[in-house]
Amino acid sequence: MSLHRFVLGDALTRAERHGRPGLPVGGFTLGRADDRSRRGIHRVDGTTVIEPDGHLHRIFPSPDRRLVAVEWAPSADENAVFGIVDVAAGTLRLHPDIRLRYDTVVWAADSRSLDIVASRDRMLVTLDLETDEQRAVAIEPDVRLRLFPGGQSGLRALSSGSRGTTLTDRATGASLGRWSALLRASPLDAEDPRTGVLVWHDGGLDAVANDGAGVDGDAKHGLLWRWSDPDAQIVDVAAHGDRVVVLAVADGRSVLVDLVDGVEIERSEADSAGSDTLTTTAIGFDDGVLHLGVEGPLTPPRIVERTKESATIAPPPAETVGATVRHDLPADDGATLTVHVTAPPGAEGPVPLILTCYGGFGVPHLPLFEPTVPAWVAFGGAYASAQLRGGGERGRAWREAGRGARKHRTITDLADVARGLIAAGITRPDLLVLAGASLGGVIAAGCAIEHPELCAGFVTTAAPLDLLALDDHPLGARWRAEFGDDGTPESRARLRVLSPLTQAEALPVGAPIPSYLGVVLGEDTRVLARDTHRMVEALQQAGGSARLWTAAGAGHGANESAALHALGLTVLDFAAEVTTAMPADAPNGASL
Repeated sequence: MSLHRFVLGDALTRAERHGRPGLPVGGFTLGRADDRSRRGIHRVDGTTVIEPDGHLHRIFPSPDRRLVAVEWAPSADENAVFGIVDVAAGTLRLHPDIRLRYDTVVWAADSRSLDIVASRDRMLVTLDLETDEQRAVAIEPDVRLRLFPGGQSGLRALSSGSRGTTLTDRATGASLGRWSALLRASPLDAEDPRTGVLVWHDGGLDAVANDGAGVDGDAKHGLLWRWSDPDAQIVDVAAHGDRVVVLAVADGRSVLVDLVDGVEIERSEADSAGSDTLTTTAIGFDDGVLHLGVEGPLTPPRIVERTKESATIAPPPAETVGATVRHDLPADDGATLTVHVTAPPGAEGPVPLILTCYGGFGVPHLPLFEPTVPAWVAFGGAYASAQLRGGGERGRAWREAGRGARKHRTITDLADVARGLIAAGITRPDLLVLAGASLGGVIAAGCAIEHPELCAGFVTTAAPLDLLALDDHPLGARWRAEFGDDGTPESRARLRVLSPLTQAEALPVGAPIPSYLGVVLGEDTRVLARDTHRMVEALQQAGGSARLWTAAGAGHGANESAALHALGLTVLDFAAEVTTAMPADAPNGASL
């Protein structure tokens, strides 16, 4: 083992001791406690109900809080089955014949039965907990069914292609409306579901009445109020009483928006913890108290409380291993690109830097806690997260500017961020490593191959690198619109320029190529490993340094600490190897 790998592994182990708690839901939390390897169900007082083998994806406590319905997977491949946890006994009983994949559950008010959408078998299952009897009804072909709390027995959301999503009160059969893309529905007031339904959709929030006078397009009948902000991306929503709180991302940072009857009465940003930048990642009411999930690059995740009268209770300050600074850099077309850089205290001059990105599907790329960040910073390097068009950092126009036929704009933005960091003296090309996972890997690879002069190396993890064959991946057909693949000759021509694998396979021998690490996930059910294998082969044939690494036991779903440790250490080790000037006096004894 090399010295730098040993030092990085030690720093990574220290950072991994921090857990990742979950928001309280019905008196319970789903999260990973400090110094534990997997997630479990815990009471709000911190005591553990159960910490089973395998992977818990979701929990749904019963109204009487005696049972917890769970979605449990034996591996990290995201294919799960249904289970019931007996809270008093701390036992898990699985129903392997009810097969799930991020599905929804609605309990009966008396906690004696529940309904489950079992999407892997396209069935709606009713389970009687007293008799253990099951009743299954087939879900129609080519539709998506989801259940949400609300009304007397829940809400049904039925989505069907271009017709959008229709929301129905299951008890009365009343249609509450139709939306082009419905993300979530919930009661306006959990204590009194009759007050109305809060619908989170792609255009914002609608509060609608329960009387069956629904919203359809721009119709106002049945609409209690509507809220939207074209410059903000909604991330989460919580409602209680007359209060609705929206967690959104605007201008590259998380904000909390307080609404009363749809009117915005307050907007606030997350606080900072010492020299770290904090991001609010999730919100939720439990027993009338609003809880926030808060974290930063050097601040481990914590759950804090917030009331109307008090500001956010800040988590403990981060250890003084570094500081996070926001930089606003110019793009070549004059737009402002934001990147958050976490670096050692007092770092001066160019330092080795890992620059991460995503830039797609309207998903915000915010500065969050990952054990690799403090580990790399303790080693003397800097870690950055770039916000690129196509993501969800600045609202609808920002999203559309890097989507479809304009997807190459995202790669150009990453190149502009790299140039800006180099021009500012924060790093140098021989010290810069680009890194991205899934879609982010496509962007990182595309930038590195198109602009090899900007970086020493690049890393992709579980990335669909062949954009001309997206349909080969299990979920690839859903990604075509993101990359502008409508099947026309014009779109295929654009994809040949955009596709990292296509560009790599066209490289002549001797072309300048940054070093490459291609990571595939051993239990991935979204992205095939084939593209990464071909990328490694193409770069090697062109004379470049390229290697493949498989993360055994890791997938796109929930992963255990051991698998994440091996993955994180491999990426950090690669970055240390390809950067040429790690400081000899790196902090925490990390000298080479």
